[in-house]
Amino acid sequence: MAPFFSGIPQILLVWNLNWADAGLNIERGKENMSNRTGACSCKATRYKLTEDPMFTHVCHCSICKRHTGTAFVTHVFIEAEYITLEQGQVEAVDGQTGSGGDHLVYRCPDCQSALYSHYGGNRKIALVKGGTLDDPGSVTPGAHLWVEAKVPWIDIPPNVPAFSQNYVAAEVWPAAALERRKKGGWG
Repeated sequence: MAPFFSGIPQILLVWNLNWADAGLNIERGKENMSNRTGACSCKATRYKLTEDPMFTHVCHCSICKRHTGTAFVTHVFIEAEYITLEQGQVEAVDGQTGSGGDHLVYRCPDCQSALYSHYGGNRKIALVKGGTLDDPGSVTPGAHLWVEAKVPWIDIPPNVPAFSQNYVAAEVWPAAALERRKKGGWG
């Protein structure tokens, strides 16, 4: 019998970090401008977003499905400095994306829920897993990607851009979000 994780890209390295080591804001009491909080499934690790996200998209690729164990992932883009630890720690799991790029997933060390990721070696921008928000409906996807791999029972609203595979951010993201993205090191 194959190991449970045999379908997931090979995990290269696992280590425990506190949120400061992960490049995140650990200042307690900072005003929550976006009023968004979240947690892992066991609630041992809790976070707060202190700024509104720059963009949200839904990815239907096979890698995201396997990382989350669901039919898709909602990625909430935000600068890592705007994620504040409320309690707990994270564990960083180093792996690869479907295209072979770097992908660092931060998980609760107790329940292993994926809380956010960094892609392509950029540690300034985090992709929070939307399902970990206390109110996942507080973010609205601005695009769907890899819809060629989407399960047939998911309907995408006709007013939301949908792409067979990847999209060009400059053609989809609002100007203010693109500016924040550029400041975060993603051109």
